[in-house]
Amino acid sequence: MIRTLILTLLLMCPVMSRAISRPHTAPDTLAVVALDMEAIRQAVNDSESPFYYPILMERYLSRDTTITTEEYRYLYFGYTFQEDYDPYRQSSHERALDSLYACRNHTAEQCAVMQKYARMVLDDNPFDLRRMSVLVYTSTLTDDAAELAFWQGRIHHILDAIHSTGDGLTPETAWHIIEPEHAYDLLNTLGVMPENYEFRAPCYDYIGVYDLIGNARGFYFNVSRLLEEYHRKYKE
Repeated sequence: MIRTLILTLLLMCPVMSRAISRPHTAPDTLAVVALDMEAIRQAVNDSESPFYYPILMERYLSRDTTITTEEYRYLYFGYTFQEDYDPYRQSSHERALDSLYACRNHTAEQCAVMQKYARMVLDDNPFDLRRMSVLVYTSTLTDDAAELAFWQGRIHHILDAIHSTGDGLTPETAWHIIEPEHAYDLLNTLGVMPENYEFRAPCYDYIGVYDLIGNARGFYFNVSRLLEEYHRKYKE
């Protein structure tokens, strides 16, 4: 299952990169803070905590633009401790949306349909960066500056939360992610092309890449929470 999913993501990467732009803050200028998942689990489940998850998610869903970078860390990683979290679930609307998105020269009517499907997917998975990127793309075509700024900002905040967990250069400093495709979404912002994938025990995805002038290198992603959820829900 995981191998098939990774191959699918590699094929989708160039298609979806059309609307994911480079983050507003370069990765090497962000404050890197070691990720303590147990501390996050306790905070998001504590009703007295400023990071209590129901309140954070309510603000997120209400499009609160005052959510801080630290709060986004608790939102993004705290989602993995919610019963709704399933990094391998696929919405029934994704295939129709992605098929339409892959077309060229979209009309206003097609943009409206893509926006409807993207929002339905996000109702099911609030951290789906690729469907947020569809909303960036359609907002650009329809000259909706407010929606464009909102969805660009949301993508940037989530990517910043991932960037803040490391530099991706070693297993010890791997970027933590909660969905497989987020690794490829992040790499898109670095101007590199995924070339190959390896799983490196106990909990790392290693993705080899080429940059725009042909230099080869690779990055590590910590997928421990995905593996825990996979074994809990799918592994027999």
